[in-house]
Amino acid sequence: MTRSDTAVATIAASGEKTLVLLGEGLAGHVAARMLPRLPEVCFVQADAAGGVREAALEAAGHALDRLVLLATVEDLAALDPADGLGGITADMGGTPALAADVAAAGSARRAYELWEGAGLLGQCGRELCRRVADGLELAAAASTGADRSPIAAQVVLMDPGGERMVGMYGRLGR
Repeated sequence: MTRSDTAVATIAASGEKTLVLLGEGLAGHVAARMLPRLPEVCFVQADAAGGVREAALEAAGHALDRLVLLATVEDLAALDPADGLGGITADMGGTPALAADVAAAGSARRAYELWEGAGLLGQCGRELCRRVADGLELAAAASTGADRSPIAAQVVLMDPGGERMVGMYGRLGR
């Protein structure tokens, strides 16, 4: 695992075009198992939501073309540029009562549990991934002045233990 301010530059210098960011607390062996063809240099531990956005901008600036983010619901909720987990619940067919419960849950982990209990984890998890991926691509496009993002973002929602993929959204390339 590479974890430094120069991680993206190191990836670019190695000739690789993919940055794999691991959310807080996620182990690299899980990501390596999911993406076995990528060398270790591509895997970087993300420090926080700001670190994820910064890494996306750095990836675009170093001509990387793919960003994969593996994260838990807590990490993704911090990156969601939309109206929060309660809004996602309502948009994905949750009842008004469930959406209100999720909005008032007090933690993203509790919202995850509510989604799971209601049978909406797959739909809501994928939508959260979509919103985060779109936000990262928009930020990358804005940072380069381009009409569209120079990076393709994939976002993977992992279970709270960080061992199992629960939802995913994204593009494989541009």
